Amino acid sequence: MGMPQTPQSAAGRRARDRIGRRARIRNRMLVCRHELRNLLLFVDDDLRETTTALDGIERFLVQAQDLIESEHVSAEQLRQLAGDAAIDGQVEYLGEALTSLRRRMGQIADKL
Repeated sequence: MGMPQTPQSAAGRRARDRIGRRARIRNRMLVCRHELRNLLLFVDDDLRETTTALDGIERFLVQAQDLIESEHVSAEQLRQLAGDAAIDGQVEYLGEALTSLRRRMGQIADKL
């Protein structure tokens, strides 16, 4: 689906790609602290899960835009995409991942 990328969506995609490719957090100030090691591993997981959910939501948004802009769009196509329960799962997944990420970041802050 050939939606032109806006600078904002391209920057967001690059940021998500960068997060997904990272092996682990490399901040020496944090990784040298034994009491933070497990939390940092979980933060890495939360970051990856968040980017995965964002990718799924972005795919839905691109499909919605493509359908709305199509001169050949049908009511059935719109109903099908609007009723796709997978997007609900992605939004819920995003909420859970963000909540977890924010909680763990707070825990790291408390230990610093």
